[in-house]
Formats: sequence, C-alpha cells, structure tokens
Amino acid sequence: YMHCAKAFMRSDLWKPETWYDRATLPTLGQIMRDQLAVADSAEATDRWLDEEYKKTMW
Repeated sequence: YMHCAKAFMRSDLWKPETWYDRATLPTLGQIMRDQLAVADSAEATDRWLDEEYKKTMW
C-alpha cells in the first residue's frame, strides 16, 4: 500500500471488524505446499518455519 494512499484508505486495514478470521486463513506451510509443491506436509513445514524464525530472525 506504500504506492497509493488512496488504496490504503479504501482497504480499511485499520478496522479490525473488516479483518478475516485468522482461523479460516491457510498457514504459510499450507500455502507453500499448494503453490510450490513442497514434499513435506503443511504441518511439518509450519514447524520448520517456526524453528527457523527462532534461529534466524535476528
């Protein structure tokens, strides 16, 4: 949204009542499995990501 303030204003990102329920959204592991044909299960990929974030975030 950095490119267009009007798009940000129309998005209502600051209004929690417009947000999707996070429980209905796919995890990053699910997205990677579906879009990149990752061989591991979505759950295994999510666990791996969590561990890598802890080790390499900073």
